[in-house]
Amino acid sequence: MSMIEQLAAIGDDAESRAAEVATLAELDSLGSELLGKRSRLGELKKGLRDLDEDERRAAGRALNDANARVQAALDARRADLEAQERRRRLDDERLDLTETIATRALGHLHLVTQTHDRLEDVFVGMGFTVAEG
Repeated sequence: MSMIEQLAAIGDDAESRAAEVATLAELDSLGSELLGKRSRLGELKKGLRDLDEDERRAAGRALNDANARVQAALDARRADLEAQERRRRLDDERLDLTETIATRALGHLHLVTQTHDRLEDVFVGMGFTVAEG
């Protein structure tokens, strides 16, 4: 398998693997695996020095194309995942403005009024009637 065929296979593999990624953390890990120094692209880049000048030129172009293809696949998937995360976060934070919420009463009755009401309840319980006026 020639270097150019290997680079095409790497590009195809990267596009399919990027489409399968479900989280941004997995995508970052995949990016370092595909584009890092110890990746297959990195090994092929080191192998360029063993080729003669004409083959090196063609392989270098193919290597740059494969590198750009891998980066484009990762960037496209990153945009999709970030959009999904943003939609999920917006759905979670959505407020229902039609929802009625019971409001708490502010403050309390004066202590003398509270005591008066309690004493009134006690005397009514004992059979007395309340006369106002």
